[in-house]
Amino acid sequence: MNKIDRDINDLRTLLFERRQILALIGDTKLWCQIPLEQRIAIVESSEFLLLMGESFTKHSKQMLENEIEAMFSTIH
Repeated sequence: MNKIDRDINDLRTLLFERRQILALIGDTKLWCQIPLEQRIAIVESSEFLLLMGESFTKHSKQMLENEIEAMFSTIH
């Protein structure tokens, strides 16, 4: 059996960054302190999709859309 060397530095970086994003979103108080426009930009970024995956990104977008709808219904 041949041993294949893999460089996992990028993987470690991705895992670390993914944990940071999960911690940020999990801290509702802190996440909500970020202006809505910036939260939308974060979730719509290609980096977010790369790190978090398609399913998580869709769920995050849906949560932001629900927040926007709630804001509009409160205003009207």
